[in-house]
Order: sequence, then structure tokens, then C-alpha cells
Amino acid sequence: MTRLLDFLRTHRRILLALAAVTILAAVIVALRGSGRKPDPLLTTPTLALEVLQARSLYFNSVARPWLGEQRPDLLTAEDRDETSERARGLTQAVQNPKLFRQLDRRYRFDALLLTGDPSQFKPLLDHLVETKDWRLSYADHTSLVFRRDDGKVWEVADFAPVRARMKETSSRDQATALAQTAVKLLAAGQPAAGRQLLDEAVHLAPQLPDAANGLAIYHLGRAEWREAAAQLERALAADRKFLPALATKTQLLYGTKRYNEAYALSRELVTKMPDDPSLLFYHAKIAHEAHAYKAEIEALEKLIALAESEGRPVGGYQLYLGQAYAATGDAERSIDSFMLALNDADLPADQRAFARENIARIKKRTGF
Repeated sequence: MTRLLDFLRTHRRILLALAAVTILAAVIVALRGSGRKPDPLLTTPTLALEVLQARSLYFNSVARPWLGEQRPDLLTAEDRDETSERARGLTQAVQNPKLFRQLDRRYRFDALLLTGDPSQFKPLLDHLVETKDWRLSYADHTSLVFRRDDGKVWEVADFAPVRARMKETSSRDQATALAQTAVKLLAAGQPAAGRQLLDEAVHLAPQLPDAANGLAIYHLGRAEWREAAAQLERALAADRKFLPALATKTQLLYGTKRYNEAYALSRELVTKMPDDPSLLFYHAKIAHEAHAYKAEIEALEKLIALAESEGRPVGGYQLYLGQAYAATGDAERSIDSFMLALNDADLPADQRAFARENIARIKKRTGF
């Protein structure tokens, strides 16, 4: 096992400044591909915003335009200015739980709105699940809402209002909403609820790739590789080009150490979505294990360029880039990358120590 994989396992809070993505892009692509006009109830966070109440709201960047259009009453003057210190902090905190806590002490949030793909706010979501001082209070196919722990735990019965609003849509759209909600619940540490909604989705639309892909994610979370593979076959049998299932398949291949196959599939996905930061980072991770270091370096350099263009920290990416250059034997560029990581004022102490250890080791080996 490589030092990079050890690093991934040891250090949970990696400063990865992933850019925001269009909400539920995969769903919209699937709907357009079928020739059907996307239903706004399915593709926008209308339902979440209708019921959202907060005196002081934290939200991720994907939610900002929807709040501005549908719930401007929840935005402060600073929220409306994307260049303000507060707005920049809200954007960055999804990847930096320590920053989120600093912002919370300052603004005392009473609700958190996380909209879009859970991969875009995974560090913060994992932190909320682990610390348990915030409780999931609302979930639908577009959004999760957390509130300070009031003793009430979200349960499937709380999904009834969403279910009622979706009742007038097609069975397939209802099943899609169930499956998309389930995937968010799985990411939020609610596997039993997620599985229940996925079973409902399969009952409504047995051939729906979203449901099969959701079940594959459920089984992956339990390291049930065979069951996950079977569900992915179901999803891809329904739609061989279904991007979410192809992305999940890369995780299955990676998890079962079939790195070369994972790399080939990941490369295909990145070709189709070259600017998706979550895919780019996962591609770099897979490329490292497949010893495709040139591709790893290219992906990391692109991620750094994207982050820098938006004024976001890049220290986490620079750590991985330093590792990638070290794997190619390029000691000078490896040291440069680790030094650039140390320039990131937000880099945690343990990651600083990791960078310094690598610099010292490389210098000792090469005589720099």
C-alpha cells in the first residue's frame, strides 16, 4: 500500500477546495437524454426552500442562486455579495470543518442548508455526522437541512410532505426523487432510511438506474462487493451511459483493488466531464494506484488551477501533488509542491508535519 493511501486513511480532514457543481446534473442529463422536459420539483430545491426557516442560515455555494431567486429573505447583505468575507467563508467551510466552527461561533447558525451532490460537501457532512451536535431535520432529493440538536431525529415519516408534493408527478419521477433522497441519506449516515426509500423507488420503477445505483452505493458502504456489482449491472443494463452508475463503478473497482480497470473507466468519465472537481480528484487518486503518475499530476494541477482562479486554498492538493512528483522521481518539483502546501495558512498542523517530513526525507535522499 502506498504512502498516499496511508495518508488518505490517517488524515480525515483534507483541505480540498472542490468547486460547486450544477445541482443534480446527472438527473438533468438523464432527463434531457430521454427527451422529457425536467420537472422543476425534481431538478430544483423548491420544496426545501418552501419550508426552510432560519434566523441565521449557513448554506453552501450551490444553494446561493436558488436562495436569491426563491428565498431572498434568508440572505444577509453579506450573503448577497459573493466577494464578502462571510460569503467566501461559507463557500470554503464545506471542505474545512474547522472554519465552519469558527464561522458558527461568530454567526451562531440555527440551520444548515446543504444543496446538491453530497460529494461537494463531504468533509463538512462527515463532521456533522461524527460530532452529533447538529441533527438532520429535513431531507429531499436536492437538499439536506440540519439544525442544532433538539433531541428529534429525522425519520422516514418526516418525508411525507415531500412524498405528497411529488404525488402528481410520474411514477418514474417519484422513484427518481426517492432514489436521490436515499443517496443523500446514505451520505448523512442514515443507511436504514436510505435503504427503505430505495426499496420504494424500485417498487415504483423497477428499471430505474438511479435506484439500482443507489442500492450499489448502499452495498459499497457495507463492503458488500458482490451485491454492489449486481446492482451496478442492473443500472447499466437500463442505461449503459448512466454517468452516476459509471462513477460508482469506479469506486467498486478501486475498492476491490482493480486499479487499472478503475483508471480506464475514470479516464473515460473525466473526458466527458473534464471540469468536475470531484471526478478530477478521484481520478488522481485512482491514477496514483494504477501508477499513471503523469495523469495524476495533470489532474491535480488542473484542480489547483481551478481553485486558485476562484481564490480558494490549495494546500491539500499541493500535498498530493508533492507525493505524485516524488513517485516519478522528480525531487525538485516534489519539494516545491510540499513547500507551496506549507504556504497555505489553513493547512492543519498534522498535514504541515507530513509535508515537512517528506521534504526532509527527499532532501536526505537526494542531497538537495
